[in-house]
Amino acid sequence: MNGNSGKGIEVLVKPVSFDCNLACGYCFYKKTSGLYPSGLNPLEKTHLMTDTVLEKMIAECMEYSNGKPAIFSWQGGEPTLAGLDFFKKAVGFQSKYGKPGQIISNSVQTNGILIDTNWTGFFKKYNFFIGISLDGPEEANGVYRQYPSGKSCYRETMQAVELLKKEEIDFNVLVTIGAKTAKDPEKLYEFFLSHGLKYLQFIPALDRAEGAGGTNGGGQMPSFAPAPEAYGDFLCGLFDCWWNGGKPKASVRFFDNLCEIAFGMEPTACIFKKQCGSYVVIEYNGDVYPCDFFVSREYKLGNITETPVKELISKARGGFGKLKETGHEDCRGCEWNFICNNGCLWNRLVKNGNINDKDYLCAAYRRFFKHSYGRLQGAAKSAKRKQ
Repeated sequence: MNGNSGKGIEVLVKPVSFDCNLACGYCFYKKTSGLYPSGLNPLEKTHLMTDTVLEKMIAECMEYSNGKPAIFSWQGGEPTLAGLDFFKKAVGFQSKYGKPGQIISNSVQTNGILIDTNWTGFFKKYNFFIGISLDGPEEANGVYRQYPSGKSCYRETMQAVELLKKEEIDFNVLVTIGAKTAKDPEKLYEFFLSHGLKYLQFIPALDRAEGAGGTNGGGQMPSFAPAPEAYGDFLCGLFDCWWNGGKPKASVRFFDNLCEIAFGMEPTACIFKKQCGSYVVIEYNGDVYPCDFFVSREYKLGNITETPVKELISKARGGFGKLKETGHEDCRGCEWNFICNNGCLWNRLVKNGNINDKDYLCAAYRRFFKHSYGRLQGAAKSAKRKQ
């Protein structure tokens, strides 16, 4: 026994660090280049997790999970730049170090550009779940998601979407909402429905304000970040499209998480949990962090090739994880704090550089909860009466 009596392990792996074949205008992870300017080979600027680090990471994770579910989420940058052979080695190590009958889950968050039938055959064989980054129709997707040359990537991403559908690969769509794309939620929602895309995740485009944490007490948010008022309007408009008289035609993760809360369940989204630390991030060289928004020297937990994963996870949950329990004074009497539990740590930090500040999107969420939660509560009560 290794002392893990919980639910297993969940890790978010960055096999190529911030390397990407796109140059998205809202990418918060590009700043990681300050930590990892070159790969393990100083003569190369690209990054790729070595076989040694990959095997050590998986061996540690499988031992810690102790036969319970082991969840690997492969992200970037663009994780498919690691190559198909890399992922074949990964599932080989999972098989080598896993226990008979153990549940091992793999997901890849990708822009889809490199996806072809070789990839889909592999995904299907090993039951990978895929997240496709797509911000809507071509004009919306092209606002922030582009090649380094400025060329649109819409056609290639949609080709990947159609291939995943044809090959019956389970996937959802990650939609990042910026200041310029938050204005017409109905058009966005109808676009996804019209293309048969019914598993959706909408997230706001946020990053640290310029001058955050300085003597002026705050800074100018990036131009791509939606204002709280605009994001509140977006959520309310999107919810009204989705609700459809209590008969939604699609799954929207944010709304699904609220349904969990309305039904008295533990929410799966980390932003709604009472503590952070439900997963750790593992960079290409084995460095470990408590959250992919907090990949910085200040929050580094250690390296998986040097420190047992049990100790790293304990640090994440015991130190960083408990920061969420301390909220801004305005949170204490807020009628909606039972949902957001003092807000997302990253959202609390972005504006003023103070992790104990209010969630930057607090006003948006307060307005949205007031607009939507009563309907969700009513649906939950009705469903419970029918049981």
